[in-house]
Amino acid sequence: MTARKSSLDPSQKNKVLNRLKSVRGHLDAVIKMVEEDTYCVQVIKQIAACRAALDRVSGIELENHLAHCLVDQVRAGEADHAIAELMDILTLRKSIA
Repeated sequence: MTARKSSLDPSQKNKVLNRLKSVRGHLDAVIKMVEEDTYCVQVIKQIAACRAALDRVSGIELENHLAHCLVDQVRAGEADHAIAELMDILTLRKSIA
């Protein structure tokens, strides 16, 4: 099976990229906080904010996958593969929650 490409429309792609860039900035701030021995509760709160932002990105990607990629796979007769991928995604999300 060949690697598939995402089918994010340009506005969704921009939204994802902006959120990821924001997370990168937050993560840089967390690193600086640790370097500067910032109070641990403040560091934990910033880490939680990074996770929440990444969860939002993951949600956008999952919604896109369900609306486009999964549908296309089913239409192409690849339902078993599509379901296996979806189960992998759901298992992964549950294991890191």
